[in-house]
Amino acid sequence: MIRIGIVTVAVAAALTAGCSVATPGTDRNLGRVGYADAFATGREVMSQYYSVASADATSGEILARPKSVDAPSERILSNSPARQVAKLSIRRKDNQVVAHATVALQREGSRVYHARSESYDEVPNTTPADEMAATTTEQNEVWETRDYDHAMERRILDHLYKSLHPNVE
Repeated sequence: MIRIGIVTVAVAAALTAGCSVATPGTDRNLGRVGYADAFATGREVMSQYYSVASADATSGEILARPKSVDAPSERILSNSPARQVAKLSIRRKDNQVVAHATVALQREGSRVYHARSESYDEVPNTTPADEMAATTTEQNEVWETRDYDHAMERRILDHLYKSLHPNVE
């Protein structure tokens, strides 16, 4: 009996480990509106909050460029840069259109470099590209999602709904 209790606690701990980040995204039913109208309006609404990087009507995905934001300091002596990354998805569900907004708050992390151990009796395991290739700034950046801005997600979805239904309060 004690063994079952210990196993249950261990399984529960394993399932909840690493769950410090909130659930991504917020859904909003847009009602019986045309998909094309909902997508076009969604793109327009997103452009009022973020710079739109891409919009694909076939997949229903509207992606925004990362936006720098001021976020509370996490450290005593310095603070890592923060940004928001937003995505709006428009999809059909039954006879209605549903929007899903995700606004992730990301912090710049530190890149982890792995030390290579070399010995002269082994076959080389790196290529010239590994040792001498140029990298861009974007390739050297590491961003970690720390939280989700559900208030901003609701603001975008409410704006979208009100734009599609101007006569509804």
